[in-house]
Amino acid sequence: MVVFACVYVVLAAVTYKDYGITSDEEVNYRAGKLYLTYLVASPHERLAIDQTVTPKDAPQDYPAFRLYPGLVAVLNPGAGYETAHLLNLLFGFMGFVLVYLLVWELTHSHLAVLAPIMLLLNPYYFGHVPANPKDVPFATLYLVCVYLLMRLRTNSLASYLAVGSSGALLVATRLVGAILVPVFVLRVLVDTTMRTPLVKKCLYCALAGLTAGLVLYAAWPFLWNSPVAKVAMLIKTAEAFEFWDRKILFNGLLITKTDRPWYYLFTYLAYKTPLLTMAGVICSILTAFRKVVWLLAIVVANLAAYLVLQPVVYNEMRHFLYLVPLLTVLAAVGVIKLMRSPKRWVALGTAVVVYVGLAKSAYDFGALHPYQYVYFNELAGTLAHVSTRYEVDYWSASYKESSAYLRTLAGSSPTPLKVYPCNLDFGVSYYAQGTFVVVPTREAADYILCDPLNALKKDLVLEDKLVFRVVRKGTTLSYVAKMRN
Repeated sequence: MVVFACVYVVLAAVTYKDYGITSDEEVNYRAGKLYLTYLVASPHERLAIDQTVTPKDAPQDYPAFRLYPGLVAVLNPGAGYETAHLLNLLFGFMGFVLVYLLVWELTHSHLAVLAPIMLLLNPYYFGHVPANPKDVPFATLYLVCVYLLMRLRTNSLASYLAVGSSGALLVATRLVGAILVPVFVLRVLVDTTMRTPLVKKCLYCALAGLTAGLVLYAAWPFLWNSPVAKVAMLIKTAEAFEFWDRKILFNGLLITKTDRPWYYLFTYLAYKTPLLTMAGVICSILTAFRKVVWLLAIVVANLAAYLVLQPVVYNEMRHFLYLVPLLTVLAAVGVIKLMRSPKRWVALGTAVVVYVGLAKSAYDFGALHPYQYVYFNELAGTLAHVSTRYEVDYWSASYKESSAYLRTLAGSSPTPLKVYPCNLDFGVSYYAQGTFVVVPTREAADYILCDPLNALKKDLVLEDKLVFRVVRKGTTLSYVAKMRN
């Protein structure tokens, strides 16, 4: 694991300037800093903030998912996105440590290092680490809660309080974290290893619940008035997701959130998960079921909740990104079980499959860099085919390369170039570095910076005007179109 840590730190240091700005970064760092200010402000200062804050900065009244980007903003006073990406990569390392610890807990094998390696080489997951300040921190906190749950000692009050407080912060970040509550209760009730009296368990659960309530209340200012009524409101809002109502590209069609089919999430799980991870999960279920039963219960509970509640999901499956590390843990346990088989041919065959699978993931990782999150596996077909049917660069991170091309054009232009971005206006302005001007309408533009998804949504046909394309694995992620001679 020490070698893995060194490789990871070197990777972060060498590549952190490569990653593009994503659509949510600006608002999250700004609103996160305001969230931290709000938590420690006086009542008079809070009133002033409430009266002046824009809905974009606080659409859900300072939920705790603003905590992490707020910390990044504080540690990055210069507000440089490259520095923020480095911090995200360094903080994101915790997730890789946690999957290692979970697999070690389940196997007590030094091969547990396979788990962070598999997660690192999962292009979809790693692609979110540098510039996604919402979903990766939630996934990491989810792993913390799962690890504490797996190590729960039912005769230790401290163990209950650790689960309660971390679980409350998880729920304050996203309500979906509450799915761990029934798993926690069941884990307590069925545990017989400690022989803890039921009365004592109930008392400890009550104290953990009280601690969780206090943490939840402190972390979410929205609950400071009428908490019970507002919790009910939040559950309804989370299911309907009233703050988001845009088109989704799925199976070649632009659909609304109400038209999204029930199998939306399962399609992306099938297409975004490396085949090695899929095979490992199956092996884990078949060969190590008793060891992984609690992890399986958590994954199944989340999928069942998705089917029952049908919450709004968009940008492929990034809202369920927290399931990816859990699936990786399951896969690693299954692979390790086979690699430790007394039958030499089984162990050797598994090692060969793992090597080939990791080599393929490493190839995809490099071929897609620095936009690894656009990854689809072999079941989906070629990326060029996939891009006409599903969302690919939904973060618009590839606008970084297209903007660099525009800077070269601006350097030789006698007049300032006017550029209309289909998305990521603030990011393109940041990339411009004063060399070209970002305009709000396409009619005023000399050049349009766009991508296939946003062009489809805006009904733009620009193929005959393209002068530059950002391409990965034969697929155009974004492009520059010349509108005036």
